[in-house]
Order: sequence, then structure tokens, then C-alpha cells
Amino acid sequence: MEEEIIAENEPASAGGKTGSKSFNIGKVVSLASAHGIHDTYSGFLAPLLPVLIERLSLLKVDAGLFLVFQQGPSVLQPFIGHLADRINFKVMVILAPAVTAVTMSLFAVVRTFWMAAILLIISGLASAGLHSVAPAIISRFSGRQIGRGMSFWMISGELGVMLGPLLIATTITGFSIQAAPWLMVGGIAASLTLTVILKDVEFISPDITAKPLKESKNKILKIFLPLAGILITRALLRAAVETYMPVYLTEKGVSLWLADASLTILEGAGILGIMLAGSLNDRIGPNWIFLTSLLGSPLLLYLFLNSAGSGQVILLILLGMVSLCVVPVGMAVIQENFPENRSFANGLYLAILFLANSAAGVIMGGMADLMGTPQAFLWSVFICLLGVPFVFLLPEQKKIPG
Repeated sequence: MEEEIIAENEPASAGGKTGSKSFNIGKVVSLASAHGIHDTYSGFLAPLLPVLIERLSLLKVDAGLFLVFQQGPSVLQPFIGHLADRINFKVMVILAPAVTAVTMSLFAVVRTFWMAAILLIISGLASAGLHSVAPAIISRFSGRQIGRGMSFWMISGELGVMLGPLLIATTITGFSIQAAPWLMVGGIAASLTLTVILKDVEFISPDITAKPLKESKNKILKIFLPLAGILITRALLRAAVETYMPVYLTEKGVSLWLADASLTILEGAGILGIMLAGSLNDRIGPNWIFLTSLLGSPLLLYLFLNSAGSGQVILLILLGMVSLCVVPVGMAVIQENFPENRSFANGLYLAILFLANSAAGVIMGGMADLMGTPQAFLWSVFICLLGVPFVFLLPEQKKIPG
């Protein structure tokens, strides 16, 4: 174990650059922490939907547009990533927690639909910068254990998404929703701390030169088309489980705090799934993990919709473990196949992911308005199964022996 980790006083390479063959746990954890803090505040959106639907007199499809505003800026991620392979964009990573903390804390108290939209767009721009740059840097600090590095990144994010609903729900119930803007102080403090922690970390490695993208055209199509199919077909189920679950449960008579706590349970279980998937990815490859998720997630959601009481809690835990592991495994595939254009490839992957998720949020909201939330959830079960054939189109990935 010790030989896998660079000692804290040993630079990754000359001048503190990235590019070591060992797993630098200190640098990986520092970068991943930015993700977790940022996503704590991003995680306010779903638990606030029941409140804003009532306050602003919104249809569910209108609430679904909030996902578009928040995740729409992800279309810029390939462009940002392409530049990040050549330009130091450390400032984007450092500022992301503060910007998202300010915008999402104010989002809780907005009085108009369009003010909410503006705040979400600003938050989305911060997210686009963070998500397109930081994972590529983490992969360079992960050596040959890219799956492990992506697990650290995703676990930190899932911890944030897990804590975010509890934080905002506790603030609302313990004080009032008018107290929510005070929560921005944590994100601002986090950015100041990251400024100190990351001051010696360079985001450009001198030993990695980005190739012209035209040279990777065939590989891009070969990898990204199947991955896009997987992400798009699971997007409705993801919207149902990770965005509309509080809406579904409050309609069933569950209190807002307990409905928001369902997201915490889901994300907490997802962390266990991500840890397991990150380890297995480096040994058995991603295809078996994709298959398990695309077959298991619909089954578990179907059973959840037809159960009650403690059985639902157990199913929610299993659903979180099985459904949330897709994204980090896909990121590991991207980082392994595009070592010389990692930021661009990561940005393109996340742009597809976020656009699919935001579109699915609107579609799920419209379906819930038309046919009811339970029936809309049921449709997401069947559509997710359509992603299974895309797994067999992915080329076999390299595995770490042993």
C-alpha cells in the first residue's frame, strides 16, 4: 500500500506538476473535496422543488426546467475541457464552491421564476468549469488506478449530494427558509481554504501534450456513442430517483423532512456502490458494472413503487448502490482511453450526461403532470432497459491484474 502513495513531501513531478505513476492520495483528496463541497449546494435543488412548486405555483414540467437552467451550461464543458488541456484553469476549481454556495443559498428564497433561472444558470457555469477540469487532474494523480481516483471524485460528490438535502431541510424546519442565505458562508470559506491547499498544484502537466482532436475522431465515435446510449436511456430513471423522489413521497403523504431524507439514504448507499464499482472496474472492467446497473436499477425501482414501510427503505438503499455507480465507471473509461485529451474527453462525457439529465428532468415533470408521478416513474423503468444493448457495443477495457 505504501508504495502506491506518494509521500506528502515528494512532488508528483518537477515543479509540483501532475503526471506520477503512483496514487497521490493527498492531491486526489484535496481536489475531490472541491467536488463534495460544491455538490452539497447543488444538492439543494431537488429538496427545494416541493417548496418552490407551491410558492411559485409551478407545474411539475416548469420545475423540471430548473434542471435545464442548472445543467444547460454543461454544453460548454467540451470547450472548457479542450482549453484546459492547454491552459491552467485552477481558478475555476477554487471558485466553484463559493459561486454555487451563493447562488443556491439565494435560490431557496427567490420570489420569481426567472430570478430562480438566473441563479441556476450561474451555478451551472461554475459546475461546468469544475466538472470539466478537476477529474482530468485527479486522473493524472491516480497513476494506473484511475478507477480508484474516479471513485474518490464521485464519492466526494455523492457525500455532498447526500448532505445537501439534509442541510437545507434541517435549516428550513429548524429555523425558516429565510435562514437559507446564511448557508453560503460555508462555500465561501471552502474556496478560501482551497486557495491555500491547492496553491502549489499545477493543472497542466509538461509531459502530456494534447493531440489534435482529428487524430482521435474514430476512437471518440467508438467510445462515446455506446456511452451516450447508456447515459440517455438511464436518464429518466435517474431523474425519477434523484430529482423527483421528494415530490413522489410528499404526494404520498410523507413529511418534507423525511422525503428529503430519502435522497440522503439514496446517496449514502450510492457511495458504497461507487466504492465497490471503482475497485471492480480496475479488475473486471466496466461492462459487467454497466449491465448490473442497467438491469438492477429498473427492477429495484419497480419493486420500490410496489412496496411500503421498511421494505421501501431497504429497496432505496439497494437502488442507490446499483444505480449511482454508472457515472464514475464511465468517467474511468474516458480517462483511460483519452490520456492526451483528458479534459476535453471528460468535458464531452459530462456534457452528454448533464444534457441527458436536464432533458429527462423536463420530460419526467411533463409525464408526471399528464399521467401522475407513479406512472411516470414506471415508464422510466422500461426505458432504462433499452440501454442494455449499448453495453455490448463498448470495446473491452484494460484491467489491472491481480
